[in-house]
Amino acid sequence: MTISEILLIAGAALLLAGIAVPGWDTARLPRRAVKRRIYWSGTAAGVVLLVLGGLPDVRSSVALAAAALILMTGWAYFRTPNIKIGGRIHSADPPMREPDPPPGM
Repeated sequence: MTISEILLIAGAALLLAGIAVPGWDTARLPRRAVKRRIYWSGTAAGVVLLVLGGLPDVRSSVALAAAALILMTGWAYFRTPNIKIGGRIHSADPPMREPDPPPGM
């Protein structure tokens, strides 16, 4: 197994972990806010690993990064409340657009 294959597998695993790992309540943040941070951190790290795994072919790297970002953004919009811009949650599902509950709920 080459280093490129390992990086691609690790990138895909991080993308899946971003989806699968649940959020939890903290003293300062509600579960949804923690989950949102896990999701986008996993996405960012996964995309970086996919880009590195696609090198030295830059076209493949860009294609992998673009595909991963499109898929993860689509998943976030249609399935989760994970897109929050300017304090407003964007989601296709109206109940998910509600503000985050206070911590501990």
